[in-house]
Amino acid sequence: MNIPAKSPDSLVSSGIGSAEAEANASCARLPELGAAEMARGIKAGRWTSSELVEAHIARIGQIQPLIGAVAAPLFEEARRAAAEADRRTASGEPLGPLHGVPVSVKESLDAAGTPSTWGLTGRAAPASEDDPAVAALRRAGAVVLAKTNAMQLLMGCETVNPVYGRTSSPWNPAERSSGGSSGGEAALIAAGGSPLGLGTDVGGSIRTPAHFCGVHGLKPTPGRVASRPPAGITHVCREAAEMASTGPLARKVEDLALAMEVLAEPETLQAHPLQRPGEIDPARLRIGFYTSDGILPPSPSVERAVLDAAEALRARGVPVKPFRLPEPDLALHEFYALMSAAGAKGIAETAGTDALVPQVEGTRRSFGRSRTANRLLALLLRRMGQNIAGTHILPYLGRKSREELGKAVQLRQAYREKFAAEMERQQVDVLLSPPFLTPAIPHDHSLAMTYEGSYALLYNYLGMPAGVISLSQVRAREAASMRAAGSRDRLVQAAAQADLNSAGLPVGVQVAAAPWREDRVLAVMDMLEKLFRDRPDYPAGKFAAASLPIANK
Repeated sequence: MNIPAKSPDSLVSSGIGSAEAEANASCARLPELGAAEMARGIKAGRWTSSELVEAHIARIGQIQPLIGAVAAPLFEEARRAAAEADRRTASGEPLGPLHGVPVSVKESLDAAGTPSTWGLTGRAAPASEDDPAVAALRRAGAVVLAKTNAMQLLMGCETVNPVYGRTSSPWNPAERSSGGSSGGEAALIAAGGSPLGLGTDVGGSIRTPAHFCGVHGLKPTPGRVASRPPAGITHVCREAAEMASTGPLARKVEDLALAMEVLAEPETLQAHPLQRPGEIDPARLRIGFYTSDGILPPSPSVERAVLDAAEALRARGVPVKPFRLPEPDLALHEFYALMSAAGAKGIAETAGTDALVPQVEGTRRSFGRSRTANRLLALLLRRMGQNIAGTHILPYLGRKSREELGKAVQLRQAYREKFAAEMERQQVDVLLSPPFLTPAIPHDHSLAMTYEGSYALLYNYLGMPAGVISLSQVRAREAASMRAAGSRDRLVQAAAQADLNSAGLPVGVQVAAAPWREDRVLAVMDMLEKLFRDRPDYPAGKFAAASLPIANK
């Protein structure tokens, strides 16, 4: 997709945040601000919504040819909405919490008048109304600037499809993926094209791109943010779709918290109120951490980031201790069982005559085999030394009967109760863990690295809120991992290959809490942001888009 580029002034890295700094920000530097800062500046008269929108349009013109994050630019609509926002500001009318602030939304989420293709050419008809979460942003005064690219059928940890092409990581566009399936959203925010956006997450689709691109993301408890079942999408059964959430991505934790105030369903707030990060003392929370799911440990950089976060909290007086995961392999197996329950028929019904990208085509073949065939293939793989795929993936794939689905749902509920009891037994309120097996993977590497670990999907299976906060970068010695030495398992080898030449890529830490306790997740993320943001390897994508490699193009 070609978006006409303007010639914006060079962005200059700075620590904008104080009122004085905000007042002196030039239009060219406005994209460095967070969403809450932008809203405060509009209300104080330091800049207008139109100035913010134009600054972001200029920035998108600069970055789009490099990262391919935008699927549908809504610039003219945004200009009209910004002009109306400025009229309301000048007239003294009541202003919403995101009044005049430009935002972006994932392509799969309906925005009236635009298609939600899910990466399929056959889904070109425009939506007649907004998705509930998009409508909530507009009610809060936000200006929708663009829809962002997503993985075809939202099935994978990269972002590529035949309609809008590929989205790349702003940290290394030529070689590294933005993650998926909300990869366009994370990449655009990391590059300064939007301060705040919406993604969706059924197995890590908000958190993986946040980790890959150096931004923050939050997967709320399912049901906390309203959603509407998309028309014509049948490749995921209802029991699996129940694990999905719509949630925000941003460069600053305060923007995630503000977004949750806007997005959360009033009924859930009555039953489960949300406190703001400043209203919760993390020192009164009990923090547990783990660095491995017991199946395949993460990259050295990812493990180190979790340990660094745990130690930083401990040094500030927060109780922190190791946590022992109860049966993580069970959660992994049953997640795959649920996600594949509609089989290849479900994917075919959704895709119609559309061609599938290789990543999705491989999934279709795996889902389409009979369970007997998958088990026989798994046995053969184990004999060949491919233990992870043969033990933890293939045996659980394939179409399920209604009776089998009913039993799977009962098993999921039993595991959720067991996990909650284990958190109480080990006296833990919040958990720190890896968000993904490796840093940002090379383009198309998910074709080889089909195991991502149970790190993100565990919390979809549990129905727990989980966020990713980007805290560090891969160090040179961590990019030369030898973990594949002596292993015949191709998935172990693929993970090791992803580590090579990864120095400088961002690394995140996952933060999770009990259902409906997004406020605890955000409180810990807020404290970690404060503890890490002045460190030299704190990922620049959250602080100033100017310091990303693309800024010099």
